[in-house]
Amino acid sequence: MKSSATNFETFEQMHYVCFHYEFEHGDVDVDDECNAGGCPSASIGGGRDAVVATARELAMESASGAPWRNAELHEYLEAFASWLDDSGGIYAENGDMRVVGNGWEVVRLGLRAATGYE
Repeated sequence: MKSSATNFETFEQMHYVCFHYEFEHGDVDVDDECNAGGCPSASIGGGRDAVVATARELAMESASGAPWRNAELHEYLEAFASWLDDSGGIYAENGDMRVVGNGWEVVRLGLRAATGYE
């Protein structure tokens, strides 16, 4: 179906997930995240496990005295919050205009970034 004035109501009334899989997801397997920002499939693939693994890695690094800029818990949490708040701008600064659609991946990246984020 092509977008036109005659079928405007069809597209306007279409649920985002249905629209995404019909028109944006392309030939990518529905279980895999595509390159369209906000892909509903992003939350399906092992994101939770990656966040848990990253948190455990960071706990071991912290326990071994890793030289983090934000070594104190309150500094780390403030940096984590700041990184999450700024993350859209961070991607734009790096030339990546595609916002990460997988919330698990955003949290994983933020956990790691907070060790040194100012």
